[in-house]
Amino acid sequence: MSPTYSFGVHIDFACRALRRSVDLAPSGLGELHVVRRLPKEVGHGTVELTTLGRGLSYAQGQTRAVGAETRSRIELLGDSFQFVFHLAAVPLRVEFDHTQRPVLLTRADSLIVGPEVYGTVVLQPQAAAHEVGLFADAVQIDRCFADSGTPIPRPLGKALYNPGRQPLTLFGNASAAMGLALRQMLTCGLCGSIARVYLEAKVQEIIALRLSQLDGSPGVPRRLTLMRRDMELLEQARYVLLTEYRSPPTISELAEAIGVNRTKLKTGFRTRFGTTIFGFIRSQRMQHALELLRDGNCNVTEAANMVGYSSLSAFASAFKAEFGFCPSTVCKRSAADGCADE
Repeated sequence: MSPTYSFGVHIDFACRALRRSVDLAPSGLGELHVVRRLPKEVGHGTVELTTLGRGLSYAQGQTRAVGAETRSRIELLGDSFQFVFHLAAVPLRVEFDHTQRPVLLTRADSLIVGPEVYGTVVLQPQAAAHEVGLFADAVQIDRCFADSGTPIPRPLGKALYNPGRQPLTLFGNASAAMGLALRQMLTCGLCGSIARVYLEAKVQEIIALRLSQLDGSPGVPRRLTLMRRDMELLEQARYVLLTEYRSPPTISELAEAIGVNRTKLKTGFRTRFGTTIFGFIRSQRMQHALELLRDGNCNVTEAANMVGYSSLSAFASAFKAEFGFCPSTVCKRSAADGCADE
């Protein structure tokens, strides 16, 4: 088993006049996973830290709702790069200390944050939030490029070798491949040393996919080749698909609704979001189906119908292609008596 490394996360919550803190750190070398509930005055949810070996770890935070706008300031206890993904439907506002304007993260975004970069996440009232952050130390990042002989993109190199003077925030696409690996990581059913090996591999896979998006010397995400107006229209298309994925419009109908032609919609959507329109719809359906089955309030047939599948075999095949396991596996893990196998 790989040795763990010294790492932790400190979070300060501010809600109206209330101030609360949460610390996440392993209590011993053998501890893989640490879970803390949010302070009850803040809302319902959890924050979790999974500490791996090889300079890797990941954390996730989930909130079902907060009563009032809550600001959470996150500080890492260790020099690590963060790879941030936002998994909830409502965009998340993040305010970094080194920038004047806040940024909005959507499910289509991926954000690389360098060491010694600090910021505040703003949680909106009654809005669910789900964030995942992967952490890798400088040795891991350097090794990714050294092993392949690829030059380190300039902004990344400055953050690697002079982190205090060069704050790093790089935006990119959360591609379909990253989304699949994230879901497989978060739904891992393995235990002990085997789980650690599996999770290390998944974290490395996602980080490698994200680093591969950096365009050589300038280190600029490819998606910035799209015009601002194009991105606004594509965001409209994505919103339509997010709300109507059970019975989505055709590509022609969607193109007409947002005012672009079919070809521009298809190519632009893939450039902006890293997946096809069909792949995006399928991922939304499968993610919702996974949530339904986890809740234990329906069986596989009911979940298939609720996300727009009339064929149970087609649903099961799509589900396995998305997550790597059958929907009946989720039911077997559920404590609910009403969830039946296929």
